[in-house]
Amino acid sequence: MTKFNDEQKQQLAAPLLQKHVSTRRGGGGTLSYIEGWHAIAEANRIFGFDAWTSETVHMECVSSEGGTISYIARVRVTVGDVSREGWGAGHGRGGSPGDRHESAVKEAETDARKRALMTFGNQFGLALYDKEQTNVESTKPTAKRDSSRDNQAIYGKAMAYVASVKQHDIDKAEAYVRASKDLTDEQKGKLLDTLQAKR
Repeated sequence: MTKFNDEQKQQLAAPLLQKHVSTRRGGGGTLSYIEGWHAIAEANRIFGFDAWTSETVHMECVSSEGGTISYIARVRVTVGDVSREGWGAGHGRGGSPGDRHESAVKEAETDARKRALMTFGNQFGLALYDKEQTNVESTKPTAKRDSSRDNQAIYGKAMAYVASVKQHDIDKAEAYVRASKDLTDEQKGKLLDTLQAKR
């Protein structure tokens, strides 16, 4: 069974940076989204280049009227033995019929892949489904997060991790604690004492 490591869990739960968010007009307002290339780049960064796959399991032309060609697609993203699926739509306008079909197919596939990846966490656009976008973080220096609250949350997760560590993983856990840049020296000391007591 696939288990994401602690670094991957932190990356998936981390806020989505505003600089990665694009906007466009649609649905009677402004829609926020991440680019398809960025979703792929994040999957490579977090999961590993050779640790995930994307498979188009359904592609269907649903309309070719009025000069616009529309497709729907279903894409399955698999990380280890965890699979998620998403549906997407694409529309081709302008150019030759071949150009319109190609454009619609690519857009539908990209949209579906992003929706499948979105279910893994904020870095893939999950944060954008919250109307308040509380997990979208501004990259401007004036917008600072509550560092003390973040530190306590990180420490709480670290304590839970340390408490669950098996004896054969103690060395790895100690290395993780010592290397952490998010924990204070006092917090590291307490965690290392807890691990030492498990030996």
